[in-house]
Amino acid sequence: MAIFELSEATVQQLIQSTKYCERQLSRQDKSVGKIKDDTPVIDFTHNIEYTLHRYRHPIDPSRFSIHLRFKITNAILIRIDINNGTHTNPDGTKIGQNHMHLYRESAGPRKDAIAMPLPDDIHNISTFLLVLDAFLAYTHIKQYHKA
Repeated sequence: MAIFELSEATVQQLIQSTKYCERQLSRQDKSVGKIKDDTPVIDFTHNIEYTLHRYRHPIDPSRFSIHLRFKITNAILIRIDINNGTHTNPDGTKIGQNHMHLYRESAGPRKDAIAMPLPDDIHNISTFLLVLDAFLAYTHIKQYHKA
């Protein structure tokens, strides 16, 4: 599959495809403190490697972002921003501080420039781990399990 120009249907297909973390995700959730890490993820069906990036603000634990990006291009397939401020889209529309970005071919050089409200599947945003679990379920990323 060519991942340089993706239609909206292909983006949805990739989000729905089962993917696997190549190592165990840390479940340690200190009440405060920075979280910033990358975990390799692979989609065996489409033979695509991703990076799952997790970030939590060092001072404000209610402010964080989780995204899945293509390893080869570094373009974001999907990103969730929680308490990161209002986003202004290229057309001037404003989206609240809790929102989602999806890859869009028409968005110009930054394929994730357009924000939209969070999907209904990601509704409990009270903690980083709750949002992480919802994000993993929404994107069909399975936790690493040793055989």
